[in-house]
Order: sequence, then C-alpha cells, then structure tokens
Amino acid sequence: MAENQNDNNVELIDDEVITLFDEENNPVDFNVVAVIEYQSEFYALLQPVEQLEGFGEDEAVIFKIVEKDEETDEFEPVTDESILEAVFNEYLKAEAEFADECDCGCHHHDHGDCCGDGCDCHHDHDHGCCDGDCGCGEE
Repeated sequence: MAENQNDNNVELIDDEVITLFDEENNPVDFNVVAVIEYQSEFYALLQPVEQLEGFGEDEAVIFKIVEKDEETDEFEPVTDESILEAVFNEYLKAEAEFADECDCGCHHHDHGDCCGDGCDCHHDHDHGCCDGDCGCGEE
C-alpha cells in the first residue's frame, strides 16, 4: 500500500480495499482513496471497486470513521453537506499539493517504487533508473 501524508492531515492511499455492507447486508468493496482528519474526526474517501448503480465512474463517498475498539472501526455515512464539502475540499488541497510535488503530474502512485526521487508513471520523461516503466499506465 502506498501512502502519502501531507501537512493538511490527509493521507492519500493507494491499493487498499475494504468491504462494507449495504442496507440488505450485501458486501460491497471500496478502494480507500484517502483518510482525512477534519475537526478532530477522521473520514474516509471511498470509491466502489466495481461500478454501482447510481454512481458515476469517478464518484466517491465519504464516511466518518468511528473507532469502536482497538481492532474495529465502523464507517458511518456523512449526511451533513457542510462537512462533506469541507472534507472533500481538504482532500482536493492534498491531491493538488501532491501533484505539484510530482514532476510528471501523475499524482496517483508511490514515488518510492521507482528510484526514490523519480516517479512510477509512464509519462514521457527521464527516470534515470527504471527506463520509464513504473506502472501508472500513461504511455
């Protein structure tokens, strides 16, 4: 799992999947996009692994993370529009900051996988250590 922490208490996460259950107790897998701390509470930005009815391809949901005990977290839907907007804006700021740090602009990867100071995408630039084959899918 690749993680990137910024100064805004946002942890961008790559390659982590969790399973939540819908109203009918059916399992639904979600990619964890980010964990955001906002007003001393933690929120998860999640995208469905498979396309869900009523969801756009790039849509995500935000859940409040509630720690029940040391080993168990519960995910509660957030319905307050002002909190949803504030948490999502924190995520967007972190995403923009991370993209600015990336020389290739491909901000969805772990820079450590390449050579420590390069990136792991296929954008047209000189990696110097991995021949540009580092996994982002851009040709």
